[in-house]
Amino acid sequence: MNYLQSILCLLFLCTMTDRLAAQSTIDRNRVMEYLQNLQYDEAIAYLQPGIDSNNLQHVSLLAYTYYQAGRLSDAINQYQRVLQLDSNHITAHQYIASMHMQQEQPFSAIEHYKRIVQLRPQSAAAWKQLGMAGFTARQSDSAFVWLTKAYDLNPTDARVVARLAEEWIDRKRLGMSDTLLNTYFAKDSGSAVILMTGARVSFLLKDYKRTVTIGDKLKTLNVASPNAFLYVAAAAFNLNRFKDCIAVHDYLALRMSSSENIMYYAAMSYTQLGKYQESNDLLQTCIDMAKSVSLDNYYTGMAINYEAMKQYKPAIASLDTAYYMFHQPLKQYSIGRIYDAHLKNEAMATRYYKRYIQLYKGESTEEKQIYDYLKTRFQK
Repeated sequence: MNYLQSILCLLFLCTMTDRLAAQSTIDRNRVMEYLQNLQYDEAIAYLQPGIDSNNLQHVSLLAYTYYQAGRLSDAINQYQRVLQLDSNHITAHQYIASMHMQQEQPFSAIEHYKRIVQLRPQSAAAWKQLGMAGFTARQSDSAFVWLTKAYDLNPTDARVVARLAEEWIDRKRLGMSDTLLNTYFAKDSGSAVILMTGARVSFLLKDYKRTVTIGDKLKTLNVASPNAFLYVAAAAFNLNRFKDCIAVHDYLALRMSSSENIMYYAAMSYTQLGKYQESNDLLQTCIDMAKSVSLDNYYTGMAINYEAMKQYKPAIASLDTAYYMFHQPLKQYSIGRIYDAHLKNEAMATRYYKRYIQLYKGESTEEKQIYDYLKTRFQK
């Protein structure tokens, strides 16, 4: 054996020794202990030096550790390496799809979920994942087919039944939705997710008594969904069961879950019962909730657009609405400026300028500069 051959042989033996050593130094139980103790950085630091990138178990373990540590990009990269070693590795497809869903990338997730159903065509859970991802991606027709397949394989999955029932509602097939739910209720009448969908369906079918009954069941389960209870509140109001309608609001208010619409029904119920002050108190809360701070920005933005298009009356109307809702003095100046600069109406401009001076509170440098300018202008 010549010298070169000896060197190559030695290098090969060293490489093999290193690989065997790496395989022997990875203690899976030690990694699991790190993860159980939430010591993610320690687990990664332990794994990285001994990982064999061609060892499926090693790469899978590192990928899972990255996933547990919340390092999703690193986890995806490692699971992609797993798929390079084994394109049919279901766990890798599963975790990659899950992470894409967490990152609001349903289209990327769908490709992996499709591969899973190819590998496990009789798995209801696999079809369910694919269907839910499809709805998230707004691929409604395909998602409906996929989720129906999940239902055929497992008609007892409450979330699948509820989502299919919602889809039938959207397709204006209330009878199909109701039948689907009733089939489930025959086996299990205590599923919260089914009851919440049932409240919507029964209300749309104008079966208000049933809607209220479903609401009572949801209360026993301590469910606090304003979306579901909106139908219960509306049903109680339509039945003239005003105390029950108010009770819905009170139930949700204790759980910090009431909504503007439910408060409105409760307020109108107080009116029907002659309790006008209680009604006004709730209506005032509704008004406060409706007056989103963002609305000021929206109306102001519209005013800017109208002014740019030389549509000055709509611009003034937008600013006036914003002022009426939020009482910011600067809106009065902006209206005056439009009358002054564009409509050449000095009388109206002066009216709004003077109103700004009266309302001025000195809240910003810009407002102070405008205030000083107007004061100087009217002193001349």
